[in-house]
Amino acid sequence: MFLRVSTLSLSALAAAGSTYLTPVHAQQSPQDGGRVGLAVLGTHEYMGSDEPRTLVLPVIEYSWANGWFAGVNGVGRQWRAGDSLQYGIKLGYDFGREESRSTALRGLGNVDPSAELGGFVRYALGNGFAAKTSLRAGSGVGNKGALWDLGLEYGRALGADWRLGGDLSATYANADYLQSYFGVTPSQAAASGYAAYRPAAGLRDVSARISLTYMFTPRVALTGAVHHTSLMGDAKDAPMVRRSSANTGLLALTYAF
Repeated sequence: MFLRVSTLSLSALAAAGSTYLTPVHAQQSPQDGGRVGLAVLGTHEYMGSDEPRTLVLPVIEYSWANGWFAGVNGVGRQWRAGDSLQYGIKLGYDFGREESRSTALRGLGNVDPSAELGGFVRYALGNGFAAKTSLRAGSGVGNKGALWDLGLEYGRALGADWRLGGDLSATYANADYLQSYFGVTPSQAAASGYAAYRPAAGLRDVSARISLTYMFTPRVALTGAVHHTSLMGDAKDAPMVRRSSANTGLLALTYAF
């Protein structure tokens, strides 16, 4: 299982980097540097699944002083305006969904992997708080899916060795994205036994995350995190959803250079 390269493991790895570990390019002054490590991720077979899955995955990311960055979440370029505002563009990847992940997906077919192009903005509010938003498009059937994220994050040092982090966020999805991952077409209904289902654009989920990091040295860190996600609206009511709320967790050992 350790380095099984599949759409499941790669999408989980992307989630580990973006959800639990603050990207290197977003947490320090512009300079060359990166982070490598290993993460143990307790997740599920797909969004809405009640089948747990544990993965051991690598963490790899790097950023340059000129604003470029690369890692498992994609490649992009960021700019800064003063000490508070960061914004940029990113080419990422939606890893799709394999029908074989679960019997609950049988008859729904695969959602093919696809590239996603998007942009992001982050604004530091002071006292450890920052507001952030991102927009990305290109996922789902026909590459017509789009997602908009809006969130508030918090981070602070607890003494010399400990770091506390938190995040509240919501994700809005267009109708094409929700149809790809939560809808059932007439042909899929005939193959799966589900009733046809056509979700409308709206809120896909809301989530909360808390993390705690211990710095063994200025370069070596151990991070533990818990992330709670609740599906909303038409996504929550989709027929393949077995659990509308889920907790996932991560334990990561990383080395910064």
